[in-house]
Amino acid sequence: MPVWSVSVLDADPEARRSEKTVVVKIAAGLPFRPVEFDELTVTPYVQETGGRPRVAYSFRAAGMRAPGPQRGHASKNQDAA
Repeated sequence: MPVWSVSVLDADPEARRSEKTVVVKIAAGLPFRPVEFDELTVTPYVQETGGRPRVAYSFRAAGMRAPGPQRGHASKNQDAA
């Protein structure tokens, strides 16, 4: 069974820096459930870890939600009118 690894931020101001982020593993199950990200941005950067530098990417979103009707498309009920 597929497993998602999700990084979760601890908002406790007293948490130590090394304990601010934890990874939670969630069984994905089948079928996968689709999600939509709000205001998703991708930021490329050069990652240098002592070896050969490589391009890596940082993904950030303002929110995540279950998919709704596609934006800019009329629904079936509107088409019938």
